[in-house]
Amino acid sequence: MRLVRVHEAAARLRLRIDPPCNPDEMAVLADRLARIAGIAHVVGRPNTGSVILTLVDDPEAVVAAIEAAGVARIEAAPREPPVGQVLTLGMLQLDMGIKKRSENALDLRSTLALLLIGAAILQAARGRIAGPASTLAMAAFSVLDTSRR
Repeated sequence: MRLVRVHEAAARLRLRIDPPCNPDEMAVLADRLARIAGIAHVVGRPNTGSVILTLVDDPEAVVAAIEAAGVARIEAAPREPPVGQVLTLGMLQLDMGIKKRSENALDLRSTLALLLIGAAILQAARGRIAGPASTLAMAAFSVLDTSRR
C-alpha cells in the first residue's frame, strides 16, 4: 500500500491512501498502524481517504517503522505547482467557461473590455471624463487590440 504524507504537526501525522480504499480496507490498515511502535492513536477517515496518526515518537522513526513492518510505503507529498502556472490554468478555464456560456459570442478579453467600457461610461456619466473615464476606455481598447498579440 502507498501512503502520501499530507500534513505534519507536533506529534501528529496525516497520510493519504493512494489509491483510495474502501472502509473495510481502511479499518485493516488502521489496525496494522496501531500496532507500530511510536504510534499512540490512529484515526481512519474513509470519506477523505486519509489516516491521522497521533505520535509518541519522532515522525521519521515512525515512518521508518511503518515501512520496516511492511505495512505501507510512505512518500512525500507532491510539490505544489508554481503560482504562475496555477493562474494561467485558472485564466484558461475562465476563458473556456465564458465561451461556453456565451456560445462563443464572448471570450475573456472581450468580457474584460466590455466591463472596462461600462466602467468608463459610468465615470463619464459622473463627470469624471479627464481621469478615470479616459483611462478605463484606453485600457478597454488596449485589451481589444489584437495586433500586439
